[in-house]
Amino acid sequence: MSVLSVFDGSARALEIVKIVSRHEWSFLSQLLGRGDSAETRLPLPSVLCNLLTELGPVYVKLGQLLSTRPDLLSDDYITALSRLQADVPAVAWQEVEPSLQRELGKPIDQCFESFQSQPIAAGSVGQVYRATLQQGLQVAVKVLRPGIEAQVEEDGRLLRKVAALAAATALGSQVDFVGLADQVLAALQRELDFRIEAESTLRLQRCLEDSSFLPEGRLRLPQVVDSLSGQRVLVLEWIEGEPILAPAARAALQQGPGIEVTTKALLGAFVEQYFVEGFFHADPHPGNLKVQADGTVILLDAGMVGMFDPRTRSNLLDLVLALINQDAARATDLLEQIAPPVQGMKVDRQQLQRQLDQLIARNFSKPLQELNFALFLSALLQLANRTGLQVPGTMGLFVKSVTNLEGVGCALNPHFSFTGEMQPLVAQLLARSVMVPQERLMQFGLDLRNLSIDAPRQLSQLLRRFSSDELVFALQLEGLDSLRDTLDRFSQRVSLAILVAALLLSATLMASLAQQELLRTVSEGLFIGATLFGLWLIVSLLRSSRR
Repeated sequence: MSVLSVFDGSARALEIVKIVSRHEWSFLSQLLGRGDSAETRLPLPSVLCNLLTELGPVYVKLGQLLSTRPDLLSDDYITALSRLQADVPAVAWQEVEPSLQRELGKPIDQCFESFQSQPIAAGSVGQVYRATLQQGLQVAVKVLRPGIEAQVEEDGRLLRKVAALAAATALGSQVDFVGLADQVLAALQRELDFRIEAESTLRLQRCLEDSSFLPEGRLRLPQVVDSLSGQRVLVLEWIEGEPILAPAARAALQQGPGIEVTTKALLGAFVEQYFVEGFFHADPHPGNLKVQADGTVILLDAGMVGMFDPRTRSNLLDLVLALINQDAARATDLLEQIAPPVQGMKVDRQQLQRQLDQLIARNFSKPLQELNFALFLSALLQLANRTGLQVPGTMGLFVKSVTNLEGVGCALNPHFSFTGEMQPLVAQLLARSVMVPQERLMQFGLDLRNLSIDAPRQLSQLLRRFSSDELVFALQLEGLDSLRDTLDRFSQRVSLAILVAALLLSATLMASLAQQELLRTVSEGLFIGATLFGLWLIVSLLRSSRR
């Protein structure tokens, strides 16, 4: 793809060029092929954050997504990008009001008793207002920014073109830029539909209500006002509270359930989300956790969630247990099932297991209280990426969730150990058979049903191919080349040994029967030839035995 095809003359494309060149011209020139592609590198973390923030919501979302990929970026980039937030001015109420009224389907004063037109928060996708319902319930109203869909569409088109350019660089051979661009735009499309966030909020609330580790109501999410929520508007219960790391929140926790009980309950609830539900809150950072006066913890912002299919969820649980038990062989098998090899690449399994064994030994040789489980998982994903495994994006969300949760736990309780606390929780889940046996039984029944349906047809096809002489077996054995070379050398030496024996026998017969000088000379020549061949054969055998 040429540079001109990216910079198509649109005002937005030229604006992006100006912003990038102002922050990091060397990166842009390398990206456009004006420098040595072998030296292509990312801008410094701080520069990259400033650059993405100024570029707008699509690129802010790109940075936030990259912060969940420790398999691709080093820790300094992950740390900087995880704090990335869009710094955008609020849209004027005169522009927001018509869009809000269209979405509600009736005048705003008929839906709300009062509505504050000054936003309390402005993000890259939406703005949040405070209001009161007719019934007196305090609510937060999240409204999509006017024109954001068109901006995302244009920026998305340019981002895909830039990703295609970046894929042609040396850095592109290590990072799937096109895949990342598609993932960013898919995540943005989900954020542009508030119905998805509302559904995620309700689902997480059900998970917490059914949790076996939480007292009723101890951890919850704001209630969704379904009657007023839609694609472009989300109305949530307004809950007063202090950020979980604030002194007032600590005091409320100490007077209520206690800090140690709260951290264990938080971890237990998330362990169930990871390994039982397969649906989890991916961003439980301190700003999304508030504490009420009675010690109840409120989990906010269900816009970023992760999902595991049943097989991945089961494999992930087994992997965590294998890592805790320091079983590198089992962990290698499970890691290859969770992150299959990149297409066209062959993974050296022995090398992967050896490096994984070293990683486990290096981390689990210290006391559990000193082990940073999130950093260990990040190193594990980086190892998988280096050895040719394709790490799914959901694993990055899992590591981000664990990182935030472990950070909150350690900030609240200096003696908190994520690994030490998680081990008995996982054992509890297994002992109480909470691993959704009905679901596994149903999956087993479906597999058995499919087998009973497909087996007769496949057996009939196999028998027809046998009877028509169409069945061909393709057998590929590794290591045959070295075996063939060995057999060739062996046959050569046997032939040489037979030749030496024949020469010696011929020389002996000729020497004993010869009456003429010529025959005696020929027999002596045969003796010399047989001796030389014999010596060469002995030397060859000695060298082979040493190897």
